[in-house]
Amino acid sequence: MGGKIILADGGVKMKGSHKEMHKDYFLINGKIAPAEAFDPHEITKTTSVYEVIRIIHGIPLFLEEHLERLNQSFHLLGFDFSIDKKSITQQIHQLVEINKCYHYNLKLIVNNLKEAYPNIFLFFIESNYPSHQQYEKGIAAILYQGERENPNAKVILKSFRQQVQEALKAADAYEAILVDQHQQITEGSRSNIFLVKEDILYTAPAAKVLKGVTRNRIIDLCKSLKFSVVETPISLTFLREADGLFMTGTSPKVLPITSVDGKPYDSIRNATIYKVQRAYDAAIENYINGRIHSQS
Repeated sequence: MGGKIILADGGVKMKGSHKEMHKDYFLINGKIAPAEAFDPHEITKTTSVYEVIRIIHGIPLFLEEHLERLNQSFHLLGFDFSIDKKSITQQIHQLVEINKCYHYNLKLIVNNLKEAYPNIFLFFIESNYPSHQQYEKGIAAILYQGERENPNAKVILKSFRQQVQEALKAADAYEAILVDQHQQITEGSRSNIFLVKEDILYTAPAAKVLKGVTRNRIIDLCKSLKFSVVETPISLTFLREADGLFMTGTSPKVLPITSVDGKPYDSIRNATIYKVQRAYDAAIENYINGRIHSQS
């Protein structure tokens, strides 16, 4: 049942659902606020640029890359604004400590970008990670006709997300692979997609996708593993001929896809995918351990 929040100017504001936000506290422009004060309308009423950052042992994973991409998103959308990386880093650690939450995903949202001082929100969100069984057996995906207007900028697109979720629920699938107007696959609805064919990895060109932090890490890791990565338009025909494929992202990490629209793929037994999985897990462990040691 909704409640009321008394505003600083004496007004009254109805408190609605704040399912978007988890835990007890969030930050708005560097100030701590209780969960009851969270208004979901405030994060969608204007263009909102965001990042989802995974917290492991209290450490924000690959934080530098997330903040760099956030600043790139502002510039791609034509806004002359850059996030203060030092300040945001401090705020993230503050959010972790006040909520005593050391293993979860948080969301960083910036909006009101046309104003002199944009709003900056930091809060924990529902965090669902693949199960051990899903890593072992892979997940089902569907093809979904749709593409982002500005794929390189991470902007909240509420209606698009709802439509995809409805399609996933109807198909009992984990991820939707987007197909553009040229009948080429680009990315997942919440991930990047890699195909494997004869030990070569293929992924859509950077200009056509959100350049995920995990995606960039995977490409770099493949170089050290001596695997070739080809960024090229991927037709539906080539998809059908692939030996295997996987999705990448903040929550799923490297997750094998074992069917697309019912067509099976032997991704879980693909040696290339297995090696990429192990290398990425090791990269996470090294990053987190390095930050923990630097703080001690």
